[in-house]
Amino acid sequence: MEYNIIVAPNLELLAKEVGGFIPMGWKLKGAILEHTDGFAQQLVRSPRDIIKVQAKSPAPKKRLRWIE
Repeated sequence: MEYNIIVAPNLELLAKEVGGFIPMGWKLKGAILEHTDGFAQQLVRSPRDIIKVQAKSPAPKKRLRWIE
């Protein structure tokens, strides 16, 4: 299991930061925490999730060059 904590001074920035991690297989864990420097959110990712995300990503297209 991998753990990640995102910290931001306000909720809008926190949402933008967390939104960037969701497509990479991260999942939200728990609630948003408020502290003296702003807000924080914990994210979790398992090795299975990493493999699933890599399998869903499109494979690079092979370029074919035709010889006339």
